[in-house]
Amino acid sequence: MRCTPPPLPLTAADRSDRLDELRDSVQEVTIAHEVRRRRGQPDGAASRASVGAVNVVFVQYGADVVVDAFPTRSRFTATVPLGPMGVTMGPAVRDATMRAGFALSADEHTVMRPDPLAGALVLATGMGRLEEQLVTMTGTPARTRLRFLDPDQPAAAPPGLLDATWRLVCRTIVESGGRPAPIVERTLEEQLLTALLLSLPHTGTADLLAAPPVAPTTAVDRAMEWIEDHLDEPLTVSDVAAAAGLSTRQLQEVFRRQRGVSPMEVVRDLRLTRAHAQLRGSTSVGDVAHACGFGHLSRFASAYRDRFGELPSETLQRRR
Repeated sequence: MRCTPPPLPLTAADRSDRLDELRDSVQEVTIAHEVRRRRGQPDGAASRASVGAVNVVFVQYGADVVVDAFPTRSRFTATVPLGPMGVTMGPAVRDATMRAGFALSADEHTVMRPDPLAGALVLATGMGRLEEQLVTMTGTPARTRLRFLDPDQPAAAPPGLLDATWRLVCRTIVESGGRPAPIVERTLEEQLLTALLLSLPHTGTADLLAAPPVAPTTAVDRAMEWIEDHLDEPLTVSDVAAAAGLSTRQLQEVFRRQRGVSPMEVVRDLRLTRAHAQLRGSTSVGDVAHACGFGHLSRFASAYRDRFGELPSETLQRRR
């Protein structure tokens, strides 16, 4: 029996006592690998979800197994151990015990021994999508093809960022019944790609660590005007940055300097203000939330209560 709940919902169809079935379920949306039993009787599960271009997979074997992952080549795959995991990855990483997320090797086999009960999370996407996100974050074309490095190399941010991000993503998937609204899914995808690029070492890490060019003071005005015209759309930081002619790091920095908050905090504040006004003439909280760009009703209600001291349903009732 698992000590902690799985991060993704499980159904009876997700459970299996056959390693080949668990392997096939995982590698269908990640990369080719083999699973070999060492001790114990398998009694595991594998569940999957998609967040934009990123596949998120939870797998737990219920037995002591060895997972031999083939080189990823142009396909990016990262493993997040949910318990201590023994890892061998080429000549550089030999029998290390990993507790934080790491990228699988592009050129060598990655051999893993996941915790039988805790299992692991697997994140997979195309390398091209990560390269696009890196350019969006830095604002400059990559000098070389993106390659992820051995996990003992320095990254741009602590691994705790990736841990917090995947937990948020999985919690949102569970709360949405496995189907996040498009407006939510786009935001989650960008957050996950950004966390991967910041938390794992790669050839673009130095560019992420370098101070971004100072953005012009008029950039915030351009961004604010564009945000107000697109509040009902599924906005991401990348969307706002592109509209302002900045990288996402420049946008974050100029908003921090001029407004003391992040761009997405501004977006949320403007949406809440608009929702507060629209509830005056509406008959449905859900209609107002959707019209103001909120894709998750319960989170809208929570944010609204934090801002105005009452639930949106109470505002609606009071104004009838």
